[in-house]
Amino acid sequence: MQTVGLIHTLEQCLNRMQSVGLIHTLEQCLNRMQTVGLIHTLEQCLNRMQTVGLIHTLEQCLNRMQTVGLIHTLEQCLNRMQTVGLIHTLEHCLSRMQTVGLIHTLEQCLNRVQTVGPIHTLEQCLNSMQTVGLIHTLEQCLNRMQTVGLIHTLEQCLNRMQTVGLIHTLEQCLNRMQTVGLIHTLEQCLNRMQTVGLTHTLEQCLNRMQTVGLIHTLEQCLNRMQTVGLIHTLEQCLNRMQTVGLIHTLEQCLNRMQTVGLIHTLEQCLNRVQTMGLIHTLEQCLNRMSPPVADGRVATP
Repeated sequence: MQTVGLIHTLEQCLNRMQSVGLIHTLEQCLNRMQTVGLIHTLEQCLNRMQTVGLIHTLEQCLNRMQTVGLIHTLEQCLNRMQTVGLIHTLEHCLSRMQTVGLIHTLEQCLNRVQTVGPIHTLEQCLNSMQTVGLIHTLEQCLNRMQTVGLIHTLEQCLNRMQTVGLIHTLEQCLNRMQTVGLIHTLEQCLNRMQTVGLTHTLEQCLNRMQTVGLIHTLEQCLNRMQTVGLIHTLEQCLNRMQTVGLIHTLEQCLNRMQTVGLIHTLEQCLNRVQTMGLIHTLEQCLNRMSPPVADGRVATP
């Protein structure tokens, strides 16, 4: 028809073939165009369909390509959309894939964007997922990042969460780490908080540990502080315990110091309690330091 001048444009050609019943479906039309050599590549095909007004939206385009079997996988689809310039940003891409039902889960989405290379860093990935509304909670985010292997260590995880603004307070951070099982021991917790700069003082650290229930007993607290090197002297230890309200009575204090081996001799004990101002008289000191005898009198050491 083109040869003899009856049809001068592809649009006329397609309309004509459909009118006379030669082509009943778009699939036949595309097959026909490829058969007669009018369209040799998918790029030409897409450009042609858009030119003659057969496909007006990307949704129609994707639906069409899937219908006629031109695109069999999501990878082909993404590559195609990028090649013909239909999708310029990852936001467009993700939004589009969700609209036409190509991606149903976040796992598919992350696997997809990594495979085709639009996202090279975790920062881009998180920013994009937040932009298109794929991740609504931190729990989903952490679970997702661990599942796809983007974050292998807690340090990376915390650094990442702070960078993208997902965690703003230490409370949120600790609560989150415990919820997803990233921190199993107090040692890991303290080491982690110090590494990422979330805890700058022992007071903050102890207050935080008590708030989230990581430390339940004074013994755990002292053992912990000594293990991580936060308290080097008895004076620091006592000052700290009194400040955060862990020790309320001298009896608790002395019992505690002896239990953890901080005081080994009476001289050290007397020097210590006098220095701290806990005992002001010798009578108090002797009563405090000596166990009662059978008749109730105080035994002298």
